[in-house]
Amino acid sequence: MRITNGIMINNSLNNINRNKILSDKLNTQLATTKKIQRPSEDPIVAIRALRLRSTYKEIEQYLKKNIPDARSWMESTKESIESINEVLTDISYYCNQGVNGYETVEERNTLVTTLKQLRDEIFATGDSDLVDRTIFTGYKTNSTLTFQETETDTHYTITEEFVMDDVKNTERIFGLDISDIREVSGSNIYNSQQHVVYLGYDEIDKVNSITINGTTYTLESRSKADNSVYIAVDDGKIAYVEETGELLLGENAFNAMAAGGTMTVNYEKTGFEKGELRPEHYFTCTNETKGISYTKQDQPINYTINFNQTITINTQAQDVLPHAIARDLDEIINSVVVAVDVQTKIDSLKKRLETETDEQTISDINYMLEVLDLELAYAEDNMKKTFSMGIDRYKAHQQKLSIEVSDIGARLIRLSLNEERLTTQKLNVEDLKSQNEEIEEEEVAVEWAAAEAVYDASLATSAKVVQKSLLDFL
Repeated sequence: MRITNGIMINNSLNNINRNKILSDKLNTQLATTKKIQRPSEDPIVAIRALRLRSTYKEIEQYLKKNIPDARSWMESTKESIESINEVLTDISYYCNQGVNGYETVEERNTLVTTLKQLRDEIFATGDSDLVDRTIFTGYKTNSTLTFQETETDTHYTITEEFVMDDVKNTERIFGLDISDIREVSGSNIYNSQQHVVYLGYDEIDKVNSITINGTTYTLESRSKADNSVYIAVDDGKIAYVEETGELLLGENAFNAMAAGGTMTVNYEKTGFEKGELRPEHYFTCTNETKGISYTKQDQPINYTINFNQTITINTQAQDVLPHAIARDLDEIINSVVVAVDVQTKIDSLKKRLETETDEQTISDINYMLEVLDLELAYAEDNMKKTFSMGIDRYKAHQQKLSIEVSDIGARLIRLSLNEERLTTQKLNVEDLKSQNEEIEEEEVAVEWAAAEAVYDASLATSAKVVQKSLLDFL
């Protein structure tokens, strides 16, 4: 093959260009510290870079967003539950004091006021939110736990379920009416015990149906106004009291519950006070006013905190703020109110006795005072029993809260362990990403210097080839 000057010149120019391309590539690597600028330069590096960057972004999402959000939610929940627990501790303290204290009307009225404020504080804490998302309302984070304003026309149909633990044996005192001064005896008052179940709400419209393990019971309406709440319930019936939201069980119903029965109650309520719990967070119900139905279900909010790992961040109101917390407190408050009312009747008659001149009336008032002393003894005994039961009930409520706090603590530990593991993974991925994408600057600098020397040499050599003419061969 004959090598001409043209071939030599073209080869020289090609070599110069290749050397220049290599020098430019190395220079670009030094300037950018990256191995490649385009995927076509090294497809394997490019594919690995995409995978490592995707993994890195996921880890950053977990570390910078998911885990901090989950921790904030759980820590806020834990703080709220601990605040509620402190209120329950205060209630237990007052119950403990009430067993042997609170002798005067003033002390008891102050106690009633204090207990009502504590009840309000419990549910105000239940409305706690985090960045405008309520923390105890499951999926309905845009809805408060309680009614923020009194809604007199709002109408719900509610279905509640009860078990034997919800049945309470409650003493009822049939008191003396002092509006009519007359001769009375101890038989005019009496203590009765009834099996009572408290619905979630008082001031209900009506109860539509009650079944225990599928057996439907005959319903009977009772009222405090006509004193029918003090009358025993027939064996095959269940009575309900609209004003107080109480169910009075006959013996058949009580025995069915004691045998492990589940009671399902469907009732209606119109009008809710500010601070009352919204039914949709607790029960299967229908807001008839808006035409919206709700089904009671578990509503865990799960966050992905690591590859293929999720954690439940929320605690639901039904687990930490049951209606029983308020209803048990209402029972305590009512027992104090009854004792205050009896003492008020006594004080009223004693005051009248100071100015009364009619001998018969004085005699009747004295009889009534004797009976009222018995009624007061019943009321105070019942109040102390209720305080004593309150200690046990609120201890049980606090134990439940403690379990929830422990559960949150365990989840926070798991969250921290995942955070530590992800931090280590992030460092490893960063190292792999760096090894895959970035150059060793010292090595590339040496290579670039060598490439520059080769390029310069190729220029010098090509200059000699190009300057040859025909005369040089003659």
